[in-house]
Amino acid sequence: MHELSIAVNIVDIASEEAKRLNARRVESVHLKVGALSGVAKDALLFAWDMASEDTTVAGSRLAIEDALGRELEVTALEIEDGSP
Repeated sequence: MHELSIAVNIVDIASEEAKRLNARRVESVHLKVGALSGVAKDALLFAWDMASEDTTVAGSRLAIEDALGRELEVTALEIEDGSP
């Protein structure tokens, strides 16, 4: 199941961006997945909790937007601000 490695990569991207933004935690990750990307949406959702365990992304929601092409991209993060 290559969706687990994809989920791990998305967690890495979201974690790095959350750190850059000084976020306390990530509440949701928005992703655009194309029908021709070769990614099984259900398998990616299934792998999400395992991939994000023990990270700033743990417990976040993976919001997937369907697209027509081959795209697979993180489009937005919803974060809890960590600044004082």
